[in-house]
Amino acid sequence: MTTSQPRDSDGVVIALARAPHGLGGYLGFRSTSFAKFDDLIEALTEYPAVIVVAAYPIVVRALAKTLTSKYDDPTVIAIDEGGSFVTVLAGAHHGGEQLAVRIANFLGATPILTTASRVSDRIALDQAPLIKLDRVKAELQARLNHGVGLTIVNPTMLALPQSVLALEHQGPDPVKLVISDRVCDQELGDARGVLPTLTVGVGCSSDASCDEVRELIATTLEETGLDPAAVDRVATIERRVHHRALSDLHQEIVGFTPEQLDTVPIPTPSEVVHHSVGTRSVAEAAALLASGDKAELVVAKVKSQKVTVAVARRNRLRGSLTVVGIGPGSLDLLTLRALGALRSAQYLVGFKRYLELLEPVIERGQVVKPYAIGQETERVLESISLASDGNRVALVTSGDPAVYAMAQLVIERLPTNLDVRIVPGVTAAYAASAATGAIVGHDHVMISLSDLLTPWSAIEARVEAAAQADFVIALYNPRSKQRTWQLEKALAIIGQYRRSTTPVLIASRVERPGASTSITTLEEFDIEVVDMETIVIVGASTTAFNQGYLYTPRGYQGAR
Repeated sequence: MTTSQPRDSDGVVIALARAPHGLGGYLGFRSTSFAKFDDLIEALTEYPAVIVVAAYPIVVRALAKTLTSKYDDPTVIAIDEGGSFVTVLAGAHHGGEQLAVRIANFLGATPILTTASRVSDRIALDQAPLIKLDRVKAELQARLNHGVGLTIVNPTMLALPQSVLALEHQGPDPVKLVISDRVCDQELGDARGVLPTLTVGVGCSSDASCDEVRELIATTLEETGLDPAAVDRVATIERRVHHRALSDLHQEIVGFTPEQLDTVPIPTPSEVVHHSVGTRSVAEAAALLASGDKAELVVAKVKSQKVTVAVARRNRLRGSLTVVGIGPGSLDLLTLRALGALRSAQYLVGFKRYLELLEPVIERGQVVKPYAIGQETERVLESISLASDGNRVALVTSGDPAVYAMAQLVIERLPTNLDVRIVPGVTAAYAASAATGAIVGHDHVMISLSDLLTPWSAIEARVEAAAQADFVIALYNPRSKQRTWQLEKALAIIGQYRRSTTPVLIASRVERPGASTSITTLEEFDIEVVDMETIVIVGASTTAFNQGYLYTPRGYQGAR
């Protein structure tokens, strides 16, 4: 199976003086300092999110020239030049409030949030998780703010995720929220919300254009009364995933091999298609296959001269599981990709201490699932269960997810039809090395001394091989209250192949409160200063000092 992701939207930080250092990078936005008033006007018409650093009257004058409708305006957030207050001026219900909180956390400022739903601590319908709504009537939101109930009408019998079901609450004269991808179902309630339930299957000839594909999709959805906002992704045969006719749709695209497509029962098989591409169906089979078990073909194939389209409806939402490496602990070492994954998750699952490190970036409405140390399997199983129910889940690990962490266990337990993504992070060995120079600057290995999951005989053999090969050796999980002898044994093995004065870096609680680093040698190493929050890095024969920094050279001086 091959996938292609759509492009992300972007934003801009525009300052009439100097932009706050690092803010643009933290948000993943373009950043401009010493802008002019006309630059601000242009930004407000071009970007979906605009962060303005200026005196508020200047921002108000710019908004007066550009704002048109709350449904079409960009998200606009103003920061005073002193960096004390972060105020949402437009787009509060389109991510503005959450964005303002993130910015305030980054700057150490106060977020100014003034919507009625925020003040009354009620959910804003147009901020409900996963749900896309048309324009919500002001009187409906006002009723919710004043304490009426909310009930969900589900005419297509979709298996709704818990985050949507949780919107229902008791109260007088309840607002009826219809969840349906059919336009006509809006008559069943007070407002209609759309979830990503539809997969559009597409087959096309090699000379088809994007305009032809887009036109047939739009016509098909309109004629069958299906809401384009409910389209989750496009599915096709693998060879067409990167064809311009589909990639220019700016939708996520998933492609299947002819063998995969031919396993799907479909109503209108074609021997002509089979002779051409090796499968009896592309559009119908791809739509059903991408929609998972119990999917329903709601539109059989519709053809134009060069394009074929079919539409399938999912039985439950397509969840996602992202395993996020948050680095060693300092929030400024979170990658932008990791931050984006955390922002978009409905559920955050992880070891309690790791989640505590993330408190400044956890947003209102996100559900946190903390676990005790040692409950790795339980964390993975809960994450998979939540994602399989149609939720967006972030499983949080420290460092990098694949370095003595959770990525391997997730992949071992991964069921079919569940999207998983691994977001790398800065692992402890590299953060520790950077704190004192570049001890891992040449070939190096990472070895865990924990024999809880790996036999000590295997660990011992790896340590000896690495020592004999003159690698820099980073020792993870070096010592605990129960495992007290393994580190001493490992250092003794290394000492058979290294001089006694070989530098050793001891780094504890790297990039966290109470962090400390010390440099010693093999002969002077003190086992008692090491615990489970420590990493030990033993230098190679070439590891040396310069100007107080520890490094392992690569020999550039003699390179030609």
